[in-house]
Formats: sequence, C-alpha cells, structure tokens
Amino acid sequence: MEGKPSPGGIRAAIRSPEVVLMIVAGIAVAILGPYTLYRLGPHVKSVSSSETQSGPKGIDLDISELDTLPDSLRDGAMLLLTADVPEPPDTIADLPVASGENVLRPVSEAVEETQPVLYWSAAFGEPPYAVAVMDERNQVIARVQGIQNTSWMVLAMLRRGGTYTWQVTVAGASEQASFRVLDDGEAMLWRAMLAAHKDSHLVIGLVAQQLGMLAIAEREYTALTKAYPDSNTAALLLNNVSELRSR
Repeated sequence: MEGKPSPGGIRAAIRSPEVVLMIVAGIAVAILGPYTLYRLGPHVKSVSSSETQSGPKGIDLDISELDTLPDSLRDGAMLLLTADVPEPPDTIADLPVASGENVLRPVSEAVEETQPVLYWSAAFGEPPYAVAVMDERNQVIARVQGIQNTSWMVLAMLRRGGTYTWQVTVAGASEQASFRVLDDGEAMLWRAMLAAHKDSHLVIGLVAQQLGMLAIAEREYTALTKAYPDSNTAALLLNNVSELRSR
C-alpha cells in the first residue's frame, strides 16, 4: 500500500519550475480566454447619438417627434418622407382637376372649415366677380355677385365629409374647382395635432397632407425648407406636395 505524500514533498513540488509554469499558464488562460473569445466574436455596431436622431437612411431631418403620433399617421408620414412619386390620399383622389389656372384654392383638396374662403387670381379679369358653390348633386347652395375682391368666404355652413364644387365667373368666362370638407373625426384629429405639434412644420405638414389639406401642407413644407435650406428631405416634401397641387 502506497503512503500519502508528505507535506514537505508537496511544498517541494509546488516550488518546482515546471509546476509554477503550469499554474501561471492556467491563470493566464482563465483571465485572457474570455477576452480573446470576445475579441474574436461578432459584435453589433455601436450607434452614435447623432445617428439615432437623423432617422432612417435617406432622411436628413430629426423625425423623433413622429413617434408621438398615432400609428396610422406615423406610418403614413414615413411613406411621405421617402416617396419619389407623390400620390393624393384616398379621400381626395377622386376629386376632379380644376378647369383653369385662375382658381387658386381650395383646388382638389380638403379643408377643415365648414365656411372656407375661396381664392382666385386677379389675372382672371377685372372685377366684379360672381361665385357659386354647388353640392354633390350640382345644386347651388351659395351664390354671390358683384364681388370686388379676389376671395370670398362661403356664407352657408357646408356639411362635414361633403364634396363641393365652386365656380368663379367674370365677363362671361368661368372656371371651377372641387374640394372636400373634413368629416367630424378628421376635424377632431386635426385640431388635436395642431394643439400638440403647433411648433413643428414637419409634423403639421405631414398630418395635413395625409388629411388631404394640400395647401396647408405646402405652406408648412415651405417654412421647413427655409428653416433647413440644405435638407434634401424638406425639398422632396415640398416638391411632391406642389406637384400634387399643380395637377
């Protein structure tokens, strides 16, 4: 039967160069092994704060405020931010184009007011002007004659969600355009967005365009391009909505 190693023998073995080297090597592996594996393994690229604020690739504006919008509006806004070919929202897609260039607004777009102001160009002819507003059944619901200005507020209360045609006449020549009044739900949503984002030309413009209010969207995008003259995204938004308004 073999005897147990004496304490002196163990101490002598530990002091031997071979054992010391083995212990040091083991410690090194224990410490450096995980670090070496980490260095060799794949890593997720770190993202700087400036990259998180700039938005998806191709968008050079801070769009973080869009995260506060309802999902449907946010998704629609993201489409508008990257669209190369502008498309009108479904609510105004079937409105006919204006019959001439002298009717200015509203033209093939939506309005929030139930008594909107109609605008036309002084180049259409010398006053006086006559204006008429017709409903979907082509029945005249408002009419005025002898107007000296190039704008007129509809005196009748228009129905929310309704589609209307307005016509201006001077010296026997007439031009007309159509528009739609926001329904109750759309009007409530618009007012809520105005209250929450009144200082954001980007958000207000994107919401207005989705609701079909192209003139307001164009106004907001114009202000946006002035605030960010080097932004390609702002220029794209303005160009797209201006193209929609010129159709």
